[in-house]
Amino acid sequence: MTGQPPPHDRPARPGRRAALLGVLGISLVTTLAATATPPRHAARTAPAGPVTPAAVRPAPPPTEPPGAHLPGWRLVWTDEFDGTAVDRSRWNVRDGEARDIDLGCNVDDPANVAVADGVLTLRVQRRVVACGSQLRQYTESYLDTIGKAAFRYGRFEVRAQAPAGPAGSQGLWPAFWLRADDAGKGEIDVVELPGGAAHHRAATQAIFYDYTPVKQDQRWPFPTGHPGDGFHTYTTEWEPGVIRWYVDGRQVWQRDRRSTPWFDEVFDKPYNLRLNVQVGGWLGAPGPATRFPADFRVDYVRVWQR
Repeated sequence: MTGQPPPHDRPARPGRRAALLGVLGISLVTTLAATATPPRHAARTAPAGPVTPAAVRPAPPPTEPPGAHLPGWRLVWTDEFDGTAVDRSRWNVRDGEARDIDLGCNVDDPANVAVADGVLTLRVQRRVVACGSQLRQYTESYLDTIGKAAFRYGRFEVRAQAPAGPAGSQGLWPAFWLRADDAGKGEIDVVELPGGAAHHRAATQAIFYDYTPVKQDQRWPFPTGHPGDGFHTYTTEWEPGVIRWYVDGRQVWQRDRRSTPWFDEVFDKPYNLRLNVQVGGWLGAPGPATRFPADFRVDYVRVWQR
């Protein structure tokens, strides 16, 4: 590995208080207002059609935050979530979107997506809402960088805490992943963190050719602890001919031209970033014991290139 992520068992970063200490029935907005500190400075459905490289190439390079320097890599994009709201120059927040692969409604609502104390919180709530022509029983959040940033190769990293545990997390499914910017074939899952008794101890790594599906994946169980016991770092290094995955600095998986006959066909073009938490899907619906609200907390998202 080219660099070590920060330890997973410390708070979100030095000097940061934990965000979102609210309990069920206290709104996310009220909780953040009560705990926020001033910023340090002033501040799976894809639309058709490619985005022009000029529109998505990050420039100028960001200032390296502490711990972000890696020999052999240069930081080209980052969100440290140091403000008081989602940075709309970096992210789109989907709104009123009911997808057929899960049970929630993606909403652009401060009760579901907020930034405070250097942490982005994507919150799932059990709340009945009109979502397009449907009524959905849950609200959830989905951020992407379509039209804002896309990358061909790089090192992609998220430091996050999942809402997963041995009890009370069935049906919750957070993820950080990349999707082909031309809306064609290809997906790279840096990490999926499904909840529930059967899944909560493992982090999923995956690649997709298409959604027939043709895919390769694995579920890597933590030797001790689990993704919901604190902040952990999930990293994918994507280079010509090879993709490597790391959890807390430990390599856990690799795909290349030998393992994947379709590797060059789908992994030689720009990909945008996706960060979301959804309800239901392949791991099943929430059960009576699933606790809401449920928070997927993200300390940072960083992208390096050679």
